[in-house]
Amino acid sequence: MPINIIVFTMDGCIHCKSLKQRLYSDKIDYVDVDIDLNQNLWDQVVNQTGHNVVPCVFIQKNNQEDGPIYIPGKDFDDENTLIEIGRAHV
Repeated sequence: MPINIIVFTMDGCIHCKSLKQRLYSDKIDYVDVDIDLNQNLWDQVVNQTGHNVVPCVFIQKNNQEDGPIYIPGKDFDDENTLIEIGRAHV
C-alpha cells in the first residue's frame, strides 16, 4: 500500500527544520509542502482541522485525498511521537 507522508512547513520554523532533519536521518520519505508557496492547499488544511500551526503532517494512503492529519499540540507533543507515527505508516 503506497503511503505518502506530507509535511506542511514554513520557512524559518525551527520545529519544521528539526522534524525534516529527523525524518531524513531516520530514512522516512516525505514530501515537504511550504505553506507560503501553497497557500490554497494550506487554507484547505486549516479549514478542515481548525488549526493553523506547523509542522503539520498528512498521511495519504493509496494516493487518495483523505487520511489522518496530525497537528502539533493536539495529536503529538514532541518530535519522537511524530516519528513513531510516521514509522507506523511506512
